[in-house]
Amino acid sequence: MKWISEQTPSLERVALVEGGRVIEYHERMRDEIRVGTLLHAKVDRLHPTLEAAFLIATDGTPLYLPINETLETLRRYPDVPTIGQAVQVGQTLLVQVVKEGATPKQHKVTQNITYGGRFLVYFPYGRRVRFSRKLDLVVQQQLAKRITLEAAEGLLYRTEAAQTEATVLIAELNQLRARHQHMLRQTTLEQDESLVIQEAKRLSHVEEALVTHRLDKERLEQMGLRVERPVVKGRLPAMEQVDRTIEKALDKVVWLDGGAYLLIEEVETMTVIDVNSGKMISVKEQKRTFDQINEAAAVEIMRQLRLRNISGMIAVDFLRGSSKGQTRVTQLLKERAAHESKQVEIYGFTKMGLCELTRQRHGKSLLERSLDQGQPSRIAIHRQLEPRLKEIATYAEAAVVRAPLASLSPLLLEESPLELILVEGETGILFTGTKVDCDDFVKRQQ
Repeated sequence: MKWISEQTPSLERVALVEGGRVIEYHERMRDEIRVGTLLHAKVDRLHPTLEAAFLIATDGTPLYLPINETLETLRRYPDVPTIGQAVQVGQTLLVQVVKEGATPKQHKVTQNITYGGRFLVYFPYGRRVRFSRKLDLVVQQQLAKRITLEAAEGLLYRTEAAQTEATVLIAELNQLRARHQHMLRQTTLEQDESLVIQEAKRLSHVEEALVTHRLDKERLEQMGLRVERPVVKGRLPAMEQVDRTIEKALDKVVWLDGGAYLLIEEVETMTVIDVNSGKMISVKEQKRTFDQINEAAAVEIMRQLRLRNISGMIAVDFLRGSSKGQTRVTQLLKERAAHESKQVEIYGFTKMGLCELTRQRHGKSLLERSLDQGQPSRIAIHRQLEPRLKEIATYAEAAVVRAPLASLSPLLLEESPLELILVEGETGILFTGTKVDCDDFVKRQQ
């Protein structure tokens, strides 16, 4: 398996590829507020009853800071101050998102921010040393002697730190300290770690990566991965395959070998998957044929759930095969679920013949991320535009881009590889060429 990562001005995109097929996909806007995001925010008002402060980020996003997440509480522990003693209205704070809010709730933030490394997790204001649960007491005592911290600092030693030289640990700590000093000087939000670093830590058994960003290459190599960063103009060819896969993953229909297909319907409360035989019909051995289709469908269903990040309650209407066939399908689903990074529960077949399962919820599905009230979402608009603009930049200097202008990220406008002439409307690239040619095109359209 291999991670493939691509960064464009506004987007981070990561795909996990196994055997030439994309099995997992993640994306985020670089200016998107998510768990781990670091940002500066101003205290808007205090709520003494809730013992919390309500903050406003520089982009207007409302945030919620409870009293137990303030630096003053850390400093005074075990005593707890009032919220008025901890922060003041108008004060600007560096905070980190610890829980994403859903309308109408605000994102929950903390002042006890963290910076993750390969061997260490650094808390600039943590005030204590912690260890991975996998480290025994003797190893913990040995590690505690390797690094000297300031009184306000805190540290967590990861499991891998046990086999690491003290000089390497100190070097990583200094890097994390430098990141904190950089954030104190920043005025815009910043992600604690790039998306590919986060995912590589989550699935530590993946040993290869293909990236476009120099810092990602350095960090992944420090984590022990074999990393390739080709020097090419335009895009990684491998990401073009990812684009095609994601485009298909937004369709309801998934074709299987031989003409059978899946119909995937995501609704608000659950996901329903229908298995259809299509042209694969054998009148003489119908149940055997249906069993074969169901087995192929079971494997593809588990792949699609992971690829599309479908979660919650899932009901699958398999074809009416034999009872042995149902047992085999249930076993296949359980075998595939054992390799999942998210918890999947297989409940088996009901009296109506539906197969029930659930998948642990972690963020929105690909379809939910791609739509906003029935229209293409902000991330879908950038996913459509930015990879194409990266290709165009290899042979043109400007492009006429049509898009909902209010949805475009300022990062795209500031860091675009070519000069953009924007037109309000449905997303698309209307014309490319020199700046003069693009200006002439726009005048002709008016």
